[in-house]
Amino acid sequence: MEVVTTIALVLFASAAIFKLNRIAGKIDVTIHSDAYLDSHAKYQLLLVALSALVLTLLYFLSSDNLKLFLSIGNLSAAVKPVDWFGIGEGETWLSAGLYLCALITLGTFSFVYFQFRNQKVKARELLPFLGWIALFSITNSFSEEVIYRLGVIAPLYNTIGADEIILLSAILFGLVHFGGMPHGLIGMFMAGFLGWFLAKSVIETQGLFWAWLIHFVQDAVIYTGFMIHHIATNRVKHA
Repeated sequence: MEVVTTIALVLFASAAIFKLNRIAGKIDVTIHSDAYLDSHAKYQLLLVALSALVLTLLYFLSSDNLKLFLSIGNLSAAVKPVDWFGIGEGETWLSAGLYLCALITLGTFSFVYFQFRNQKVKARELLPFLGWIALFSITNSFSEEVIYRLGVIAPLYNTIGADEIILLSAILFGLVHFGGMPHGLIGMFMAGFLGWFLAKSVIETQGLFWAWLIHFVQDAVIYTGFMIHHIATNRVKHA
């Protein structure tokens, strides 16, 4: 019963996410004069509100587990080896977290680079957008971690096995990214792969820090790509 409830909660939140852009477009309040930034800012506000709703529901479903995992956790907890990915016996999340962050970011950067490589933007053009990139990356990564990590782990911890919880989180996270960024089958598998490690980190450290940090860095790379595309598109429009 807990598994069904958990899947229903995450799918409900996922369905809501796909409607947020449409809802944001109907909000008759201007946050920024740049229409692109204004749209993203409204979307992120709605996403944070959605994650707050999910947190509230999780509190009623499993308050003890939510309190346990909604924390920094043990940053140097022992990591269960993943030999095929270069994480061996005796390692801790202090080293594994940094290793995963660097390696996964390299993959994300490669994907984003090939998407936007033809759009030549100078660093000084990107500078005014860095604050927005950081803000959107913080809110997006935290909100998605609430939904796809805490939303799966908190209700199911000590109910089913840890491996099953991690796999479920990975599958749900991968599926919703089919139409996201990265997109398509490649994006879906990349997101699922990332989701597997992030869920593993939350359970093994009993905290959200490594999952949020790694996710935040990926979002920062992705939003940088988005802003480069926005700057290049604007330049063409005003040429």
